Amino acid sequence: MFGYVKVDRANLLGKEYDTYKSIYCALCKQLGKEYSVFARFILSYDCTFYAMLIMSLEDGDPTFYAGRCRFNPLKKCAYAKCESKALSLASALSVSSAYYKLRDNLADSPWYKRIAYRMIQPFFASWRRKCEKKYPRVVEILGNMLDSQLKAEADPACHLDMAADPTAKMLSEACALIPDEVHLKTKDDPARVKRILSTFGYFFGRWIYLIDAADDYDDDKKHGAFNAFALADNRDDIAGHLLPTLNHALSEALLSYGLLEKGRFDSIIMNVLTCSCVNIQKEIVNKYTENTATE
Repeated sequence: MFGYVKVDRANLLGKEYDTYKSIYCALCKQLGKEYSVFARFILSYDCTFYAMLIMSLEDGDPTFYAGRCRFNPLKKCAYAKCESKALSLASALSVSSAYYKLRDNLADSPWYKRIAYRMIQPFFASWRRKCEKKYPRVVEILGNMLDSQLKAEADPACHLDMAADPTAKMLSEACALIPDEVHLKTKDDPARVKRILSTFGYFFGRWIYLIDAADDYDDDKKHGAFNAFALADNRDDIAGHLLPTLNHALSEALLSYGLLEKGRFDSIIMNVLTCSCVNIQKEIVNKYTENTATE
């Protein structure tokens, strides 16, 4: 995915950070187990958050065990273990995201980069086929996202909301998939939980897309690449659009998450939403507000 959904280590307790690392390492191991050792290289913070969200809400407690890192045998690490599909589902999201990101790169990149992408494409295609056998819905969700994104970017009338919608819908559907794949511990109405997760995923996916577009704005403008903030209704006024747009998406995601029963990893998830994402947003927004102030 994008890499913006990570913890703020400075504001985590030591044991919370150790727990987060154990989920991160467990997802890395799961990718190697289900797809290949090379699939471990596509490990992302975003899909670690997805795995942690599932494990936080599901019935049954995960266990933790000590081991050694496959890439650095001298390094000791802890691994989270659960009996559900949490890590497997997050792995499926990881490989599907990576495959469709590669396809997007093939369409948008210069010829010399496309050569490298085509060399690794067979590996990604193989992982996608394995994923489709286990989780066809995940592959379908990601495929629909890419098709919708390409259509939106090719539309002369494309605007900010249209550009952000495919990623928002993708994460909305991925989060709504959770109650269908794992047994949640909540006693709340399953349909209500599914609606809440869907709404949370939509606005959080929207925030992820927009923060990535904001971060890449200068580079995209320089190279003539598509960027939602460079569209006609936003051009030359990114500072004016940026903060309220991002604040709205993140606050709606946070409000939606607050409707769920607190899970076992609630403090870590709240760290991501209220500390890490906010700090990342401030850092990126400041680039443009400072530039505006000096002009």
